[in-house]
Amino acid sequence: MNPLKSATRVALASDQAIYRKGLASLIMTIKGFQIVGEAQSVVEIVELCKLTQPTLVLLDFKNSAEQAHHIVSEIHNLWPAMKIILLLDCPEETLPLDDFGSIPLYLFSRDVNEDEFRAALLQVEREPSPQPVTEEMPHPIFSHTSPLETEEDVEKALKTARSSSKVNEEFTNRELEMAGKIQADILPEEAPQLSGWEIVTALEPARETSGDFYDFIPLSNHKMGFVIADVSDKGMGAALFMALSSTLFRTYAVRFPTLPAITMSAVSERILSDTRGNMFVTAFFGILEPLTGRLTFANAGHPPGFLISTSGKGKISLTELKTTGMALGVSEQARWTQKIVRISEGDLLILYTDGITEAQNEHGDFFGEDRLLDVALAYAGHSAAEVHRAILNEVHHFVGNARRSDDIALIVVRRQ
Repeated sequence: MNPLKSATRVALASDQAIYRKGLASLIMTIKGFQIVGEAQSVVEIVELCKLTQPTLVLLDFKNSAEQAHHIVSEIHNLWPAMKIILLLDCPEETLPLDDFGSIPLYLFSRDVNEDEFRAALLQVEREPSPQPVTEEMPHPIFSHTSPLETEEDVEKALKTARSSSKVNEEFTNRELEMAGKIQADILPEEAPQLSGWEIVTALEPARETSGDFYDFIPLSNHKMGFVIADVSDKGMGAALFMALSSTLFRTYAVRFPTLPAITMSAVSERILSDTRGNMFVTAFFGILEPLTGRLTFANAGHPPGFLISTSGKGKISLTELKTTGMALGVSEQARWTQKIVRISEGDLLILYTDGITEAQNEHGDFFGEDRLLDVALAYAGHSAAEVHRAILNEVHHFVGNARRSDDIALIVVRRQ
């Protein structure tokens, strides 16, 4: 058998000859990858794709968002199943991502090192090729259980269920208590101590166990990764799912220390392959450079974070760190992009789960995003600890004696 038949065929395009040759040399060192051709212009790469039909196209057009948009759209229209990678200096700032609509593509920053580039390329290669959007066919529903035909059958079934419930209730409570303790051990004991930064956290489970979690992950070059996430379900199942998700984030964040979007992709892939339930995870994952204040993030269907900046003249500006892709563990076809913001001295970053905005009082009213922002803006000039305390106090006061139904996680960060 010809070994090249199973190779990932890569077509490479760059308007810089030296950079193009370097990328080609690097890709050829990766087992299972084959360079089928190189191009130096938009026209050449389209012709090259027609001739070679590559599996993957790697595009590097420095500082040319117009060229990038044109070529990505043309390649996707001609070959919808072809994977496309854009390699740009700072893709989130130079490229209008919304213009691409639903076109699935991957964004790599040029500041990746060789090992991270190889790992990211292998991750892209493992993911399924994009599929054309088609109308979903309805699935028939089959039932393998016999109906309860008489009143006597129903009564017997109810008695059996009640008996089983009483026998297992005490055991279940003990198991939940133990699971809660184990889960607490997974969370960091305290927030990291970063020079020039103040970080305050909280997790308040609504039950013995929590589906919310947060974590801080030390990365190379003095960077710090942090994640806040929310599992879709409650109870023991959500606790186990939370433990799995937390472990996956730690594993892949270290592997892709400058590519949070690829970390999201890898975590989602493992969730889909390792679980068989219908749970999913919303998550915000950011990589902070403490010395520069640069924050590169991806948001997988999670409530938007808020960056509050105060100028020297007392003016306050608000930036929403919105979703950059769907929740994790939902679809094999899902893709995430990453964005960059800069946290200046005095700026405030607030990350939370929907247990805050969806907290309800006795009348069924929601706490909501507006109340959260009102508190945050009112305390914009205060320390992270004071902002953190004010938000939680306001939520508790709003809920009052109503029964809490959702977990709460909150991270407040201030650059001093």
